[in-house]
Amino acid sequence: MSLKRGQSVRILVVEPVKSDVEAISSIFAMFLPGITLVTVATGTEGLISVEQQTPDLLILDLAVPDIDGFEMIKTIRLFSSIPIIVIDSNHNESSLIRSIEFGADDYITKPIRPLELLARVKSIMRRRQGTNQDQYIVAGLLRLDASLHRVYVGDKEVRLTRTENIILRHLMENAGNTVTHGNLAQKIWGDDSTEASATIRVYVDRIRKKLGDDSKSPSMIFTETGLGYRLVKLTP
Repeated sequence: MSLKRGQSVRILVVEPVKSDVEAISSIFAMFLPGITLVTVATGTEGLISVEQQTPDLLILDLAVPDIDGFEMIKTIRLFSSIPIIVIDSNHNESSLIRSIEFGADDYITKPIRPLELLARVKSIMRRRQGTNQDQYIVAGLLRLDASLHRVYVGDKEVRLTRTENIILRHLMENAGNTVTHGNLAQKIWGDDSTEASATIRVYVDRIRKKLGDDSKSPSMIFTETGLGYRLVKLTP
């Protein structure tokens, strides 16, 4: 990703482990030197920075010392739609699910892999740069305002995270057809991650819940076992 002339990008890193802060700082200094990186060690500092400095992206270690990491995501979502990439020392699906449930846009585990972190950051920033090109998309009863990350089910308004927005948009644009895990992974991260299908399943379950669709017996988004997902062609 290259920054456009005059474009300023500020990334906030909330990370209590000094060695990880140094590693992240080195990654950005080497590969994305035009980005302003702000680092803090506590959740309290992070919340203040998100509210007062309005950064473009938040990288959050769940193990902040003073606030539960999941509650911090939940609190941020009360006043900000900032993209959030969670970094977690735990390698379990429960943490992934909870992070997404509370509003995270992406989730990676430690030890930090420089190329993976860069790919996730670049993917989110590409989406940010293309926001003004997004338009309303309609599929039956669903109307997606992609630029504001909102979907309307009839007259009911539902807010989406950026990742949920990408997934639902792609499903709506291909309503009636199966969208594969690999295709969705390319849209979200720019590559077919080895953990894509499990992670995407969590996002799709979250989207279903927001749309009022039953995950066990869906009427809108169907699972095509081993392949991906299909949004039915809904009629108004």
